[in-house]
Amino acid sequence: MAAFLTHQQKVLRLYKKSLRHLESWCIHRDKYRYFACLLRERFDKNKNVNDMVKATELLRAGEEEFWANQHPQPYVFADSPGGIAYERYELYKIPEWALDFWHPSEKAMYPDYFAKREQWKKLQRESWEREIKQLQEETPADGPDN
Repeated sequence: MAAFLTHQQKVLRLYKKSLRHLESWCIHRDKYRYFACLLRERFDKNKNVNDMVKATELLRAGEEEFWANQHPQPYVFADSPGGIAYERYELYKIPEWALDFWHPSEKAMYPDYFAKREQWKKLQRESWEREIKQLQEETPADGPDN
């Protein structure tokens, strides 16, 4: 079950989303900064609205305006979801357990890392039973509600 967003989180996400699309519309940085300041001024004008009905209506109107004015082909960072390099190197990532099979001469090249890793594994082994017991106590007999 996904967590609900607060009104403040929704407004902040709308603001950031609007700035990102504004970047796609304005190629020159000085023009972008000018329109970004105008956008910030529009958000700041309504930041002290205490009436939640009016604030929700303003947010809905802002979302509609964003939808109507969004860029048809927004700039997407290469490593972000939808970017050309998103999860490009996931195939080459080695699982953590593979380090257990390194030869001792290989482990000797990174003594600090493997010393900390052994401490972490020891802590994990010690706390495993306690964590499982706690989860079993917290979980209802008929399973979780979601």
